[in-house]
Amino acid sequence: MAATPEQLHLALAYCTDFAKTMLENSGEFHPFGAIVNVKGSVEARGVWTGEEHPSGQDGYTILIEALRKELLEGRAIAIAVAANVNIPEQYAAAHRDGLRVTLEANDYCRFIYLPYRLERRSLFHWRKTVAMSEPFAVELKHSD
Repeated sequence: MAATPEQLHLALAYCTDFAKTMLENSGEFHPFGAIVNVKGSVEARGVWTGEEHPSGQDGYTILIEALRKELLEGRAIAIAVAANVNIPEQYAAAHRDGLRVTLEANDYCRFIYLPYRLERRSLFHWRKTVAMSEPFAVELKHSD
């Protein structure tokens, strides 16, 4: 079963919304993800490395491998993994800080970058707001 563009968008939207919430609340986040199950619903996924303060790269690697296994075994028709990254300079993004969502399905594999900057709501409010710029996609091979 192949994922539809709408189902890919649902997985991306889940990651974007949750990352924005985490950035507003904490100013950062650890990698997390989601799958589109065979019924077409989005299910959240997280990772535990066994360490209290894991490296983001370790969490990302463990999570992407686990979700790719779900895709390969037919338990998912699409996967999405979100990471808080510095966007490579070669992309000339509006901001260096970015949300990167690895979005994969059969015959589809992209990094979706959403550049952002954190702003304080006002001088008297401590809560941060996230100003996101236009997203852009980078096509990948499945082994990236």
